[in-house]
Amino acid sequence: MLREVVREALYSLYHHRFRVGLSMMGISWGIISVVTLLSYGNGFAAALQAGFHGAFSDGVSVVFPGQTSLQAGGERAGRRVRVKPSDVLDLAELPLVKNISPEYMEEAPIVLGNKQSSHLVRGVAASYGEMRSEKPAPGGRFLEDEDIRLRRRVVFIGSEVQRTLFGARPAVGETIRVKGVPFEIVGVGLEKVQMSNYNRPDKYSVFVPWTTMGVLANTEYVSNFVFQALSPAQEGRAIRQVRGFLADRYRYNAADERALNTFGSMQMQEIVGGIVTGLKLVLTFIGVLTLAIGGVGIMNVMFVNVQERTREIGVRKALGAPRRQILLQFLLEGIVTTVMGGAIGIAGSYVLVWLLSPRPFLAELLDDTSGVSDIHLVVTPGLVMISASILMFVGLVAGLLPALRASRLDPIEALRYE
Repeated sequence: MLREVVREALYSLYHHRFRVGLSMMGISWGIISVVTLLSYGNGFAAALQAGFHGAFSDGVSVVFPGQTSLQAGGERAGRRVRVKPSDVLDLAELPLVKNISPEYMEEAPIVLGNKQSSHLVRGVAASYGEMRSEKPAPGGRFLEDEDIRLRRRVVFIGSEVQRTLFGARPAVGETIRVKGVPFEIVGVGLEKVQMSNYNRPDKYSVFVPWTTMGVLANTEYVSNFVFQALSPAQEGRAIRQVRGFLADRYRYNAADERALNTFGSMQMQEIVGGIVTGLKLVLTFIGVLTLAIGGVGIMNVMFVNVQERTREIGVRKALGAPRRQILLQFLLEGIVTTVMGGAIGIAGSYVLVWLLSPRPFLAELLDDTSGVSDIHLVVTPGLVMISASILMFVGLVAGLLPALRASRLDPIEALRYE
């Protein structure tokens, strides 16, 4: 019996192939819309992640001392919080802190021969390079622990600093003067995608050991410090642990967020997540609406099909065909039309995504020559599964309503139909 139902359904589809083809086109375009729009949303999210990840590795936060806004321990609000380098070294012993670096920032003149320019000098630890994704160009290196321990006068310079002072010449091994103090260049930073930064992009900065920073500026208090949690999942707990440690030491309320201003990968994930979720909801709604319009087209065709075959349905019922057989046949016709249209649509999505990708986004804004921060559309298996699930729902609805109508026809009234 099932074989007969399938044969009848396929014969009907072939007999009305032009009408079915038009219905399939509507479904195909709907699937193409869903897959392409969701693929664009995924590419948009990846581009934002790449832009933010250039500034902070996973689980990294930068902390800026501020001033208290709550009274605590008899101390008035409004006190300025100042963090010493010894505090930062003590924070390194906290169980949830993996890496930490003090950071001093000082604008200073930098001289090479008869060339002079002004750049931001940052006094940092060796772990700073890993936390802030500072990667050296071939032939160079970032600061090392020995540089910090021995207070070496070495410097790691940003790519724009190298371009300004040296042009196309290699810079590693050369000596520059920072505030009149000679420093040997040990590395030049590679260009990186950096959507988020504080003070200015790293490529316009130079980095020296924080222990050497005393020859250039007052180092009694750090400008800020950067730390990395033991794991990205523990970043929130690590921030609370750092806040609590300094609050106990300097006698202010640990819940006072203005005393220590923090920003890092966790906040960036929340920002990116909010933007991407909103965009995906809009794109999904547009795609599903387009697919639903295709489903309505199939439903209308199936209703017309039921109306044209009313006498046939009446004859089959009069001969003893059960209601479920009629329902299954028309439902099967709707599902087959939907699935075939969906398969064509998914194949078309791969072609369209290949033609559209990549789309310009942040590369020009961030001077990204690699194109990592552009929107790369990719059709993933998960995306296909989501689209297929939506498609099956639309197909069931589009086929079920006409099938129910066909199965509920009164055989006597159906036989009288002209």
